[in-house]
Amino acid sequence: MKFDINLASVMANPRLTITSSPFAPGKGIIKRASFPKGQVPAHLVRFLISAGTGRGITGTGIYKGKPVPKTAINVAMTRGRARV
Repeated sequence: MKFDINLASVMANPRLTITSSPFAPGKGIIKRASFPKGQVPAHLVRFLISAGTGRGITGTGIYKGKPVPKTAINVAMTRGRARV
């Protein structure tokens, strides 16, 4: 899908960012900007992972039949969502 947009207006908006992707060479991608460092939107607070959770755990494990990072399995176990 193509849109005619003013690039200056996108660059002037602090809530938007322009990036590129190796999957779309030569094309710009307009995305919503990330939230400021250290700030978490209210709707994402419940997904915060406490510092040190999963520290030193590396590799891939099987969770619900799918290969996922072992840190994700550790967080699921910590939150009572995984069976050992």
